[in-house]
Amino acid sequence: MKYITIDSAAIDEIVSSRTLQSPEFEQGKAFAALLSGQTRQANLSPTLIVLSEGDGLAILSPTVSLSSKYIVIDVEQSKLFNTLNESECLFSTQKLLRFVKKMWGGLSLTHSEKMISGTSKSVLFPFQYKPAPFRIVIEREPMIDRLAKRGLAGNFLLVYKSGYEPGDAAKETAELTNFRKALEAIPGYRELIRKNYSTIKIQEIGIKELQVSLLGIVNDEASSMFRGYDEWLPMLTTQQKNFIEAPISGPHRIEGAAGTGKTLCLMLKAVNALRAKEQSGEPYRAVFISHSDATKKSVKEFLSVIDPDNFAERDERLSSRFLKICTLSELCAEQLRQHISASEFIDRDAMESKGLQRLYIAESLETIMRTDYPSHKRFLSASFTQFLQTEASWKIAEMLQHEISVVLKGRASEDFDKYKKIPFLSYGLPMSSNADKGFVFTIFKEYQRRLGDTGQFDTDDVVLTAIGQLDTPIWRRRRAKEGFDAVFIDETHLFNMNELHIFHYFTRQEGPYPIAFSVDRSQAVGDQGWNSSDIEQSIATTDVSLQNKLNTIFRSSPQIVNVAFSVVSSGATLFTNFDNPMDVFSSAFTEIDERRSQEPLYINTANEDELIEVAFDRADELQKSLECRKSDILIVTLDGELLTKLEQYAAQKNKPVLLLKRRGDIKAVEAAKKSGQLVLAHADYVGGLEFFAVIIAGLDHGRVPPSGEEQSDSSKNFLTYSSHNRLYVAITRAKYRLEFIGEKARGPSKLIEPAIRAELVQVQG
Repeated sequence: MKYITIDSAAIDEIVSSRTLQSPEFEQGKAFAALLSGQTRQANLSPTLIVLSEGDGLAILSPTVSLSSKYIVIDVEQSKLFNTLNESECLFSTQKLLRFVKKMWGGLSLTHSEKMISGTSKSVLFPFQYKPAPFRIVIEREPMIDRLAKRGLAGNFLLVYKSGYEPGDAAKETAELTNFRKALEAIPGYRELIRKNYSTIKIQEIGIKELQVSLLGIVNDEASSMFRGYDEWLPMLTTQQKNFIEAPISGPHRIEGAAGTGKTLCLMLKAVNALRAKEQSGEPYRAVFISHSDATKKSVKEFLSVIDPDNFAERDERLSSRFLKICTLSELCAEQLRQHISASEFIDRDAMESKGLQRLYIAESLETIMRTDYPSHKRFLSASFTQFLQTEASWKIAEMLQHEISVVLKGRASEDFDKYKKIPFLSYGLPMSSNADKGFVFTIFKEYQRRLGDTGQFDTDDVVLTAIGQLDTPIWRRRRAKEGFDAVFIDETHLFNMNELHIFHYFTRQEGPYPIAFSVDRSQAVGDQGWNSSDIEQSIATTDVSLQNKLNTIFRSSPQIVNVAFSVVSSGATLFTNFDNPMDVFSSAFTEIDERRSQEPLYINTANEDELIEVAFDRADELQKSLECRKSDILIVTLDGELLTKLEQYAAQKNKPVLLLKRRGDIKAVEAAKKSGQLVLAHADYVGGLEFFAVIIAGLDHGRVPPSGEEQSDSSKNFLTYSSHNRLYVAITRAKYRLEFIGEKARGPSKLIEPAIRAELVQVQG
């Protein structure tokens, strides 16, 4: 295949059809195969006609006419698709066709789309995130004299060059052999379409699948999760369908970047399995485990619409087929119901529980530093001594929490002799001797004493006790009746090692374990002690037999995804187990979605007071620009102190603001919609949510990640890792617009500097 011809009406359909944006849709995969020359025929949509003749290929609409405009891609000369994978083929073609529409319509261009002054050439840089610029060069006036005589001047564009090498547009001349062939073939194509595709036949074809329309204010339901099971099926990618429809015969992991629909797929898979059992009349007990109460409530709300048979509403005591939705704490509490009361839990909500746990650890650290540290000091290693003396206590408490939960309670079973034999964590507390571990164990005992004084148990106590009760002959006999036929775990990356080890005990049988779980390691805020293989080993106690990776991102615009890609890429260079979920990604954004999108922006302000003021001013501007509700705008920060100041400013200025206090609290966001409030939050609480625009306040040097002159290397690593996680989560909440605000004197945070250098983020002020 030497050339491809596409007419203007076909371009309109290609850029507006979601199924042609990503190779994870069947039509998108077929389109990529056409572009790369793997096939000469494909069914892209009911109203796109693919014709192949000789050296050429044409993708045309049934309405093609003498006045139609065309783009001709000289595949042979440009070598456009030679080095691109199928995802990049689609992405670059979509960018190219949108650029073409802008040129024909005289619309404003982005900085990656350039008209070369003094020439008839245009250049497109489709991949902003690539270190070396890949360019596509277009001749706007091929065979200008001949076309002018036919009255066709301005109706044709020619793609004649692509690649990483720069060129001189003023001196370059496009070879026109293939363009001439394409031009001569068009009348024959039009005649063929006229004979074979009458108006009646076009009407019989029906509605185009998955088209998007935009009428003034954005329709909130266009991307809503609140659709029924049968409505979702035609909207899924091939990978999503494969995951949902696969039988649950063993462990099955679904992974992907934020916004790829992991939670949705888990819910649909659960409903799919239960519907199949309903038809066959077989009993089926399933459980869907969420990390927190807020996300559990959100899942229940979504399932009230997604699940037409109300499996989630059925009483498990009366029904033989049901879907139980709960947190891990609730599930463990049922097993311990004769041994522990609700008042003895630190908190049933996992996020709240871990926050209170950290407070108790901080208090224990303060006590031990005052009473025991002087006697331990001379035995401690120099690096650990410096760490304890110079580091802020709350930072030490964060790192101690991980050491106590995962290592001391999980791996060492609270036994000091076992604890001494466990290797030191690469990115944990800077310990290098048994004396260091002895001091940490002293802090741990003080923490346990405080829990005992209040008559409470932390999450790790509950989980480990539940494991002890489940790993017994009595439960092994009962599990065939009381266990579950399938276990679905949402946001597995948020559970620690202790929590991961309990899930397989809840199944009816011992291996292969029917557990389906979602993972995005880049959202595992602050837990740097384990990686994806550890998750699999902990949950399934064996290698995962089935894996599905979702690459199509539905939530965020390509510009926002590029910035998130930059953040996780820089994180991956620092930490060997910081997974990059965006190494291969596709965008499902149509041209209409992209019209609402703009390049991410970094705004410099004179001082902190102006920073706070600008954050709210920009929120108002974005609301007007996007013609959306106030609740569709999020102001988020990674700094707790700045969050307090933002909240105080809102109160002083009577700004309608809702402060999020729990992770993924969709109910709170829904309440904000009804009351017309902006949403304000710390980055730890925005996971699982989606907004039209996100403003990240205080993303400047010294604040993100927090810095101090006396910080130890270990602490710096921990805080940098946590900051990468939190920033990635915050960025990927944005759908159309993303803005950062910082103090000019501080300069941008080092976490966003790579994106600024790559011109993925524009700087203002």
